[in-house]
Amino acid sequence: MAKEQKLALLQSWLKTVVTTPGYLPQKLGQAHHLHGLSEADVVVNDGPASVYARLNVYSAGYLLRLLDCMYADYAISKKFMGDEVFDSFAKAYLIYHPSTSFTLYDLGKAFPAFLAKTKPPGTAGDEQEISDFMSLPIALAKLERARQEAMRAPGTEGSAERENEPGIQDILFNTINVVTPGCLQLLELDFPMIDFFRVVHRDEDYELPLPQKNYTAVSRKNFRVTMTALTEAQYTLLSLCQTGDNLYDAINTTASFCKVQPSQLLADVCLWMPQFRQNGLLDWA
Repeated sequence: MAKEQKLALLQSWLKTVVTTPGYLPQKLGQAHHLHGLSEADVVVNDGPASVYARLNVYSAGYLLRLLDCMYADYAISKKFMGDEVFDSFAKAYLIYHPSTSFTLYDLGKAFPAFLAKTKPPGTAGDEQEISDFMSLPIALAKLERARQEAMRAPGTEGSAERENEPGIQDILFNTINVVTPGCLQLLELDFPMIDFFRVVHRDEDYELPLPQKNYTAVSRKNFRVTMTALTEAQYTLLSLCQTGDNLYDAINTTASFCKVQPSQLLADVCLWMPQFRQNGLLDWA
């Protein structure tokens, strides 16, 4: 017969049983160690279902809820990896990265990094090919996470549309204030992922992309998530603007880093600006 216990103690005990990693006996052992209560002290042993069966409803249900969140955040990765493989990685991830935030949006934040840590090292021959193949779901997960963050972060919605694009003189004399929206996510990936993401999403036949350093911007414009392939110069320029550099200084630093003439890059930037604004990568006043 279960004893009467204080509500706060019961809540803490049940929380430990639900959230502790492992099987139910390990969960109950941890709850007993922390709170001094066994399942017999808490749950009345009567009815058609056993004490363990009833407790397992809460314990297993919590994990299934977390898995549902992973499925929603990484739906394309799940399609590509397959249900069984994705579940094995997702469950292992949840053991090492249990939910610690008030919002489940933060739950899958470290999943791409977890995949990278668990990737087998590549040395030569077949092992290197396996390592390269395992890098593909990492890049895909990074892109999916960037899309999630771009959907939720502050964007350009509600800001006034500019009729005129900035010219060379505006940049030279620093008469415009260039800003990057909070929803802008800049990625340096090991594979070109935008087209691959789209064909997997549409359930179309695809060929695996070849390893290649790739730069991608993910943002939002008019409540629509955008994905834009970037050159190294565009990626560097946007990264500098994102950290607070004015456009003129960002151009000079980018030109030095990418070993191009500042005058040529200045002309290129004037051509890039309409696309940057159209895709929600930059705005200016």
